[in-house]
Amino acid sequence: MNNSMNHKDLIHSDFQIKEVEAVVRRDAFTTIHVYVPPYETNILRNLFGRENVTVFERPSKTIITPEQEYDRLCAKYGHDVVAKVFGEDDGDRLMEIVEGLMKEGQLPVQEKALEGTLEQSTSQQESSEIKGAKKR
Repeated sequence: MNNSMNHKDLIHSDFQIKEVEAVVRRDAFTTIHVYVPPYETNILRNLFGRENVTVFERPSKTIITPEQEYDRLCAKYGHDVVAKVFGEDDGDRLMEIVEGLMKEGQLPVQEKALEGTLEQSTSQQESSEIKGAKKR
């Protein structure tokens, strides 16, 4: 995949990006743990207050479809909240943030699967070559 991503590359592509754990204190008696993309914590902080949201790094990743993220967040939190956090630009600023996360060495899910298949077949081939060498 080339280094310069354009909007056409993102259409109907799923990408893996890092995920964080956000611990949200909703009130004195309710604390919830959610696993979200890092940019979603900005919305949680806006809704519940910065002091009520603690974020922890996680080794896991989540799968997103970049061009659908703005709509997904609007459906989950409401357009007004998302626009307040990311601006009234129909998701352009959010797309820049998502693209930045994807450029941190991430590949589309389809390419990751293909890459894993190629690595597996290469290691199987190397292993059979080693076995063949031992027999001689």
